[in-house]
Amino acid sequence: MSVETALADRLRALVKVSGELDLGTAAPLWAVLRGHVESGRRFLRLDMSGVTFLDATALSGITTVHRDLLQRRGTLVITGARSLVARVLRVTGLDEVLFVGGPRADDDLVVPFDPSA
Repeated sequence: MSVETALADRLRALVKVSGELDLGTAAPLWAVLRGHVESGRRFLRLDMSGVTFLDATALSGITTVHRDLLQRRGTLVITGARSLVARVLRVTGLDEVLFVGGPRADDDLVVPFDPSA
């Protein structure tokens, strides 16, 4: 399992994770996500396009960070959910709880919002 912060600014971060995400491998992801929350970032994107497996422990941790960010008026959005991840989210009902975005997360933070567009 690997986890990296691909992009970050004062309020937002894009975190990419790949490999198997379970009880034995999730600690580095939690450390990165908690670090962003504790540093004041309120808007996190979790790119899971490289995730090949995840279990209930991984989902529990993601849900905890999601709820923490909601309390801070922020969001955690999952992007790049492949069929396996999407199926697990659907079966557990977490696709109705978590924010699941489109298939890509690349460059989400580099284009400023333009209200006139």
